[in-house]
Amino acid sequence: MDTALDGRPRRVHGIQRFVAILAALATLPALVLGFDAGLGGLFLVTALPVAVPLLLLRHPRAFGWTCALLGLALAVWGFVGATGGMFLFLPTAVLLMIAPAVGPR
Repeated sequence: MDTALDGRPRRVHGIQRFVAILAALATLPALVLGFDAGLGGLFLVTALPVAVPLLLLRHPRAFGWTCALLGLALAVWGFVGATGGMFLFLPTAVLLMIAPAVGPR
């Protein structure tokens, strides 16, 4: 296992990585439906930040905070924009919020 000098892990666990990738893939059906409805730009801007935690795989603490904050923001946006179809991002929000909590650590 790859650990720092103080014993903390340097990388995100594989299960957490898998859930974050699954969250990014969960945006694809919403994007397809958004582009069909003519709101593709808004749906794309909503889906792009979901990939940010995948850039933080070597920083577990930043990964956890980013997933939690993005998940919460996406959940709020899903409820606020429900009439515009943003509720389709709610499964992604749930996956992002549980990503830091899964795994053996």
